[in-house]
Order: sequence, then structure tokens, then C-alpha cells
Amino acid sequence: VLRAGQAVPLPASKKSRALLAYLAVTGRPHLRERLCELLWDGPDDPRAALRWSLAKLRPIVEPHLAAGRDPVEFRADGATIDTNRLCTPKNATVDLLMQCESLFRGEFAEGLDLPACFRFQQWCAGERERFRQQHVAILTELTERMATDENALAFARRRVQIDPFNEQAHAALIRLLGSLGSRQEALQQYEHCRNVFERELNTRPGQAVEDARRTIGSEWRPGAPPVPAEDRRGRLSSTSFVGRETQLSAIESAQGVVLIIGEPGIGKSRLLEEVRRRSSGAALYGRAFAAEMARPYGLWMDALRDFPTENDRASLFDAVVQMLSGAGMLAIDDLQWIDEASAALLHYVARKTDLRILCAARVGEIDDNPHASRLVRDLARDKRLTQVDIGPLTKEETSALIAGAADHDRVVKESGGNPLFALELARAQSTGSLTQLIASRLAQLDGRARDLVSWAAAIGHQFDAETLGRATEMPSGEMLTALEKLERLAIIRVAESRFYDFAHDLVREVAYQTISGPRRLLVHRQIARALQSMHDPDSVFAGDIVRHASLAGDNALAVQAAVAAGQRCLRMFAYADATDVARLALQLADALPATERFERQIQLFEIIVLARTPIHERLKFSPRIAELIDAARNNGQARSAALGAHLLATLHADAGDLVGAEQQTIRSAEFARSADPRAAAYAMANTARCLLFIERDIPRAQSLLAEVEAIIGAVGGDHIEIALGLGYLHAHRGEYDSAVAHLGRALEMAAREQDHWREWCAAARLVTLALETRNLDAAKRWCERLQPVAAKMTGGSESVRTELLASIVRFALDGKPRDLRARLQDVREIDSKSDLAWALTFIAELELERGETETARRDAIEALAAADAVGRPSEAALARVILAMLATKAEAKRILAPVAKANLSERAQRRVVEWKERRYGEHGGRANV
Repeated sequence: VLRAGQAVPLPASKKSRALLAYLAVTGRPHLRERLCELLWDGPDDPRAALRWSLAKLRPIVEPHLAAGRDPVEFRADGATIDTNRLCTPKNATVDLLMQCESLFRGEFAEGLDLPACFRFQQWCAGERERFRQQHVAILTELTERMATDENALAFARRRVQIDPFNEQAHAALIRLLGSLGSRQEALQQYEHCRNVFERELNTRPGQAVEDARRTIGSEWRPGAPPVPAEDRRGRLSSTSFVGRETQLSAIESAQGVVLIIGEPGIGKSRLLEEVRRRSSGAALYGRAFAAEMARPYGLWMDALRDFPTENDRASLFDAVVQMLSGAGMLAIDDLQWIDEASAALLHYVARKTDLRILCAARVGEIDDNPHASRLVRDLARDKRLTQVDIGPLTKEETSALIAGAADHDRVVKESGGNPLFALELARAQSTGSLTQLIASRLAQLDGRARDLVSWAAAIGHQFDAETLGRATEMPSGEMLTALEKLERLAIIRVAESRFYDFAHDLVREVAYQTISGPRRLLVHRQIARALQSMHDPDSVFAGDIVRHASLAGDNALAVQAAVAAGQRCLRMFAYADATDVARLALQLADALPATERFERQIQLFEIIVLARTPIHERLKFSPRIAELIDAARNNGQARSAALGAHLLATLHADAGDLVGAEQQTIRSAEFARSADPRAAAYAMANTARCLLFIERDIPRAQSLLAEVEAIIGAVGGDHIEIALGLGYLHAHRGEYDSAVAHLGRALEMAAREQDHWREWCAAARLVTLALETRNLDAAKRWCERLQPVAAKMTGGSESVRTELLASIVRFALDGKPRDLRARLQDVREIDSKSDLAWALTFIAELELERGETETARRDAIEALAAADAVGRPSEAALARVILAMLATKAEAKRILAPVAKANLSERAQRRVVEWKERRYGEHGGRANV
């Protein structure tokens, strides 16, 4: 944005800048809902994020920003927008063409890639291609019209740079070089063209390029282009540490977490390195990367190397705390890109240890990442955060940093105290912006090194030689030589262990921007396929494959990898990351063929449902899941339709709609019968378990499980759902030993497969079963097993329900209510009437046994209301028995009159019979009930 020819500083937030680009280029009103979907589609408050960005942009582009109650619009009204100044090449003069060409100062929306915002990224990619083609057309016209003029050479070269796989562009440049007398350079351009086509397209240039070579003669010998001599400017040290005494003192005296904030290139990472060097104990280092997607605990894995593998989140966090006990400090760079799981673990470590923790982040970009901004807010609220702002170096400090550099005074003045800028100015011995200087330095590299920089930049984070070699297919000797050269020139550095990294993220960003659009697609596709070919049983590379395949336009591979990445996130208790990658992949899957699309999208919805986000968030997806069920069924995909119906049943049950849960559960079983025998057995077992859980159509559940046992007996196999279903059935029948055996088997299978939700279901039912049979020692033991399982289930209601069970176990053991009423209130607040009905009937039974009649009556009344509200016949019957025992004979008959035997558990039936025998001596009552 320029005002009166002067650049106006833009917000540091990348999303705010992306919003401005979108509004300015589209030039029409947009609904706020559409803008939220474009840039903030997630569980956090997108409208608040949009309001924040608009507030940052308003002072910059007033009065052009019109943000009403709903539509938001950028109104030109006198403003000049570069994209609107482009001409139609065929009808323009040479002067006008040159003016238009000068408007292209990089790719469209350079530096505003937002891979996690698929809709914006898709729009941005389309606009980039549109403007790239316009640029190619303008350059082509200029090159042809200016014929053999030397000024045409710059346009021809630029055309090849942005359209590297166009044979006509290469041919035009070769002919132009030959006609201008640069015969050797023309031959080198031909060789470069041949190498690019053979290495990256696996083909040879066409007839147009061969004809162009023949116009400059036939004396050509294949060989590498001359390597420019290295000089002292390329090796200028960037390791000197000067100044920052004030910041070092503030860090030394701070308690808790120190957050170093500053602009890119200002020296945050160098300050972290210096504090690590001065640390007396072991100094661990981890770093977040913008390009990492669905890599939970990524920075912790880098910092600890031997990252623990625990069966639950609580144990994992405690194991990390134990591993950090001998460390002197922990340094985390680029906090603005931290993932949710890493942020949660960092907050836990900050609360549980006295470890010195230093973090660095770019100013303004923390707000773009909800996980980072929430972490900073929480630490500040807990008074565990000290912020240290890092500004420019003084003139004296800058002078010391570049001691010995030529044109010393100019560098000090132009750098403005930015250390990276000063070093690049000193190396270049020329002027320009920081990004221009870096781009110029990269452009001076020879062929192999320049190619390698592009591939490494596209990877997006630390890289190893194996991955780079698989992607580039470059001979290992040549690749290692090129890596050594890049290291000598301070473009890359050896990172932790066997990895390489760029000397600075700005170098990576500039190197990535120099890759043309067409070549970028090819590079990302090659990297995705290279990662896919690697041995990866734990889906460690799945998140990277999602990113590269999506940027390459390979949606099928991206969605396939997203399913694996989401399932890995679930296993690692990274539920927010699982939801994020699934939501992104749902949009990518829209482009897949119907058969594949239905299957993949239902698999992605399963990840979202199992991620245990708040129920109101998950319920938003119900209509879409219902549409997919019908589509899959009509397409003959029975297994996918059955899974979709199961997901809907789960959502209905979580929302307290047991009638809807019953209907979808039965549909799931019906669809499953058309699938292969094992898949059908698993789906039918799931249906039976759901029916038993909601106490609906018990005969059907029994019949389904009998059919399941027959199928498995014939074809073999086992599944958690089969063990769970049989456990629920035997518990309903009162066959407690068998129930415990099946539920215990389900628990161990789920723990082994890291299926946390089903693990919780099995453990919770074992607790309630032990309480119902008054085996309180077993109840306590199972509860101790349940609690760490619930700790994994962040976002859902499992932790609240588990705490209630733990409180009931304590109450049953010693009769002291302690926090019992508070835990009951927690369950009321999440509106889990099924859990409330069971808990209150059991508590009322204990109170009645202890003579606390009024409390028992009050709890039984509430239990009955909750049970009737959600259709829980067994809990309703048990509550009525308690009320009948406290009533007169006439009132008791009225209270028990609605009790029917359909779907009642054996426990409820037994209580009704016992009451009748005790009250009336009806010894035949048991048979009647």
C-alpha cells in the first residue's frame, strides 16, 4: 500500500494481509460468513478474528474499506490497483507493454501462502496462474516485437524463468542469444533446457529447441556450466554476537517462560542461540515450522529425540516432565507456528517444572495461530510469561557485526540496525531490499546448487539428504557437493542430528518464491511421491504428504494421506490437529470421483467425530453425513454407508437423542449386511452395542450378536466392537463374570490399537458394573484405569463423566459425599441425562441403605425425570422402586404401574421383584416380571 508514493506498513498478520489482497483484487462486496470460511474456517470464533483483522486494516486503507453489518468491500474510488492496470498485449504499444511488465515484481500475493486455508489457497493459486499467463503473454509480445534489440534479452530470460517448461520460450532465448553474438551462453542455455526437461519431465526438448540450437552452429559439447569463484563476501560470518545486553539481562532475571518478540531478521534466533551457549546445564532446542501439517508434538520430537510413547496423554506429559528433569533450559524458536499438541504440552511443562523456557516469535503473527495465541494468553494469565521485545541494533553494534566489510558506512545506514539485512548488504556490495538481496545472492549459484535450494525450500522445514535425494533423483555425489557449497555460502546450515536447515527462514521464503508456478507443482508432486515411497508404518510423513500433494493438485493422494495423518493424530491425543487436517481434506475431497469421494469423506468425518470436539461443533456435520450415507448407499458402498450411519448414531447419542441414535444404529446394521462378512460382523456388533447402551430393541441386539458370533465362527477374526457388544449384552442379562471377561478383552484390544474412545467405553462400563455388583475394590481398580484414559479425551464429555464415577466410587467406599454434588452439577451442565439418571439412581440406593431417606427421595425424583426424558427404562424402573419403598402401599402401586418388562436390564427386573416380595410377599412375582 502506497500513499503519496510512500509505503504504508502493513499488519504483521499474514491473514490480515491476505484478506486485504482478496478484497482489493475481487473488488466486490463479500458476506462476512464467506470471508470467515475463506480464512478462519475452524472451531474458534471466526467472526471475532475477522473483526480483529478489519480493525487492523481500516486505518491503512481508509476510506476504501466499507465494512457494514454483513457485507465487506474494498472500494477503489480513486485508488490505483496494479492488477487493474494490465493491458491486452496484442492491442498495446511497446511502451504500454513495458509499463505493464514493470508491474510484475514477483508472483501474485507473494509470501501469502496459507496451506491450512484451502479455499483461500485455491483462489490464490488460480489468480497466480491467471496473472502468470498474462505476464508470459506480455513478455512473449515484447520479445517478438523488439526482435534483436538487446533490451529484449531481459524479457526473454524472464519468460523462461516463469515458464520453464515452455519449449518456445527456451527456443526464443537461445535464438536471441545467438543473434546477439553470445554463442557460448546460447549453448549453455540449450544444455540447461535439455537437463531440465530430462531431469524433471523425463523427456527431451522438442523440435523448436533443436532448431534454435542449429541456428547458432553445431559445435556443442555437453558439460557443466562454469562455477563462479567463491569470495569472502559469500563466507561473511553470521555467527558474531553483538549487543543485546539489555535483553540478556531481562532474560536472566525473568521467571517462568520468556517470550522474545521481534520482526524477521532482527536476531531472535541468534539471541536464543547465545542464551543456550551460556546455559550451564543441557540446553534443549525445538522449532516449529509453518509448513508442518498434522505433525503433533513436532518441535518436542526434535528437542527430545527419544520422544516417549505412552498409552495416554497424561502419562505422556508426565514422561516428558521426567525427561526434562536434568535439562538446564528449553529454547523454542518460531512459536508462532506451534501446533495444538505441542502448545498443550508446553503449557503443562511450564506449570509443572521450574525449567527455564525461552521462546521466540515473529511480532504480530502469533494472532494468526489460535493455538499459539491461546498459549500466550494462558501463560500471561497465570503470571508465568515475561515478554522481551527485540529491536534494531545501534549503529555501533551494527558496525561491530560487519567489521571488515567494504562500504561499511553505507551498510550501517541502509540496514537500519537489522542484523540479517546488514549481513546481506555486506555480502552483496550493492543496495536493495532484504528480499532482493537474498534473491540476488541465490541467483548467483551454479546449476546444481540453485536446483537444490529450490527443492529444499519446497520441503518447508528441516530436511535430510535421503529425502532430498529421493525427491530430486540427483546423484548422491553431486548432491552432497552442492550441499557443502550451500553450507559454505551460509545459505544452509547443519541443524540437529543428521538434518539440514536454512540459515534463516527468510532465505527459505525467498528461495521458494523464486520457483515458478509450473515448476512448483512438479516439485511438490515429486516430494509427495518420494515421501510416500518411504517406509512409514506409523504415518509419520502423512502430514507432509498432505501438504505437498495438495499444493501439487494431487487431491487423491492428499486425501488418502490426510486420513492416515488424522488417525495418527487421534492415536497421539492431538485432537485439534486431527480435526484441522480432516476439515482441510474434506474440501480437497470434493474434487475426487464420486466413489472415492464418498468413502474418503465418511472416513474424514469419523476422525472429526472421534476427535471429541464439543458436541455442538460436531452436530453441524450431521446433515452432510446424512447426504453422504444416501450417496454411498445408492452407489453400492455398503461399508461406507454403515460407517456413516454409525457416526450419526454416535452424534445422536452424544446429544441425548436416543430415538435418533436407535434409528441410525439399526440403519447401520442393515447397510452392513451387504458388505463383506467381516466388515458386516463388525458393523452389526457395533449396532448391537449401541442398542444395548441406549436400551432400545434388546431382542434385535441379541439376534445381531448371535449372527455376529456365527459369522466370526465361520470366517474368523476379532474386533473391539464384538467384545464390547458381548460385554454389554452379558451385563444386561446379569451374567457379570462373562461381562467382565468380554469388557476386559475389549479394553486391552482398544489400548493396544490406541482406540481411545472405545477404551474409555469399556473401562467406564467395567466401573459401573463393579459398582452395581457392590464389588467396590474392583470399582476402585477399574476407575484408576479409567481416569488416565479420560485424560486423553480432551474436548468431549468423557473427563466430566469420569470424574463423576470417581466421586461415586469414593462415596460408596466411605459414605462421605465430598465433591459428589459438584460433580453431579458438572454432568447437568453438559446435559448428559443418561449418565445423570444412572448416577442418581445408584446414589439414591446407597442413601436408602444408609437411612438417608429424604436425600434418596430427592435424588430418585430427579433420576426418574432424567431417565424418562431420554428413554432409559432400567434407570426409570430403579428410580420408581426407590420411590415406591418410601411411599404408602397405595402410592407405591401408582408409582410402579408404568413399569414394563420390555428392555429392562436383569438388575432392574430383580429390584422390582425384590420390592414386591418384600412388600407383598408375592413369591411368584419374579416369574411374572
